Amino acid sequence: MMIPQRNSAVKEIMARCLSFSGITWLTRTLLWRDRVAILLYHDPDPATLDAHLTHLRKICDVIPLAALNEPSEGRPRAVITFDDGHAGNAALLPVFIKHKVRPTIFLCSRIVARRRRHWWLHPSAEQAGIERLKRLGNSRRLAELEVRGFAQDGEDMPSGLTHDQIQTMKPYVDFQAHTRFHPILTRCEASECEEEIAGSRHEVGALLNSECTHFAYPNGNYGAREIEYVKAAGFKTARTCDVGWNDSQTDPYRLRTIIITDDASRSWFAAQLTGIPVFLRYLRGGSWDGRFPQF
Repeated sequence: MMIPQRNSAVKEIMARCLSFSGITWLTRTLLWRDRVAILLYHDPDPATLDAHLTHLRKICDVIPLAALNEPSEGRPRAVITFDDGHAGNAALLPVFIKHKVRPTIFLCSRIVARRRRHWWLHPSAEQAGIERLKRLGNSRRLAELEVRGFAQDGEDMPSGLTHDQIQTMKPYVDFQAHTRFHPILTRCEASECEEEIAGSRHEVGALLNSECTHFAYPNGNYGAREIEYVKAAGFKTARTCDVGWNDSQTDPYRLRTIIITDDASRSWFAAQLTGIPVFLRYLRGGSWDGRFPQF
């Protein structure tokens, strides 16, 4: 019971240290500058996101992903993205409208608009160990989950946005692709990996009746093979989980991001914008260059 409180206290102390030391300002001035920070959320509540955007709009310009390569006016810029297409994202629409923000939500095309659940949200995944399952070959992961009662293409308690919710949000949100079922692509066989990437582009395009041109690697796992499949599928960009900012020199198929925890306090949000908390976490995982630690 005390562990969450202790972790929260540590985060607040770290956030205060970064703020009082001037590091948050230095990061914004020296590293962020006129570059673009792509922020990554999953399923925050409206009040938390409202507080984050209130702070964010004071320190930078918030732009849509489609404007990533447009000329800067000399100010830091940010793009708001969400992974997976969680049902809770529908409640964020008033917040998007209030702040005049057009976010990008990367959809798992065979989970949203269906009676299906994201695999890691099924009780059997937690029982088996989500992080352990991620490291298995994809066919082995699916076989183990099926024995435990989960079938990725079967009906289940829905956890994604419905068709009606997506259509309601469409005028205010850019929906893009995040594979079909959210496997770890580097743990898939080549044909399955290619199908997950290319299939999601066609399915999201059909769902929205518009061209799907942006992709996000599930769990941040990718390599040279995955990049080639993304290019071959016709995507123009792909967002990673590698920490950092983006400019005209950034590889469009390795866009960097700043991961934001969904329940971050306003002070912890400001700390996370420096990229330091995520960088330190990756460092503990053996990554020295800001890349998301790969399996």
